[in-house]
Amino acid sequence: MKILVADQDGHRAVALAAQLRQQDDQFVIMTVQDGETLMDSVTRARPDVVLVDMARPDRDGLDSIRALNIKEKLPVVMFTDDDDPGFMEDAIAAGVISYHVYDVGLPAIKPVLRTALAFFKHSQQINSRLAAAEQQLASRRTIEMAKRLLMTQDKMSEPAAHRFLQRQAMGKQKRLHEVAESLLRERGIIER
Repeated sequence: MKILVADQDGHRAVALAAQLRQQDDQFVIMTVQDGETLMDSVTRARPDVVLVDMARPDRDGLDSIRALNIKEKLPVVMFTDDDDPGFMEDAIAAGVISYHVYDVGLPAIKPVLRTALAFFKHSQQINSRLAAAEQQLASRRTIEMAKRLLMTQDKMSEPAAHRFLQRQAMGKQKRLHEVAESLLRERGIIER
């Protein structure tokens, strides 16, 4: 498992990387280099998981995580010394998948990382299914809008309007919602 350790304190990041290596010699540990942004580090290292360690939680760190989650979907695990429920909620909203408070030594990390990876994959699958369902619903709305237009402007029955759109789709070798959208554009219902 490739782990990118992100900590603003370089000495702390090196110490954390050493603790991780002690827990499992199969871990490939990388750190954010001096002067490198979190996004640059992710691009360079291509990790499986990003482990963010914050002695003092700060909003700038959350902005980096938020930017990362916009461009690159990766599981982010956060460890912090401060138990702040408001910050925890902000961190999760920014894209942290697993948030942990610890005082002295790093807890057994392997189960934490495995759980974070599994949860991340599961949430990605849910998000993909949700996006597909939303797309399907939008397509259905477009088709229904086009049928209503044909029914009102061309005085077609609902079955006739549907058959008309189906014939157009087959003739143009396009999907039904594409033909419906094209019709709505031609008639000025939606913008080109």
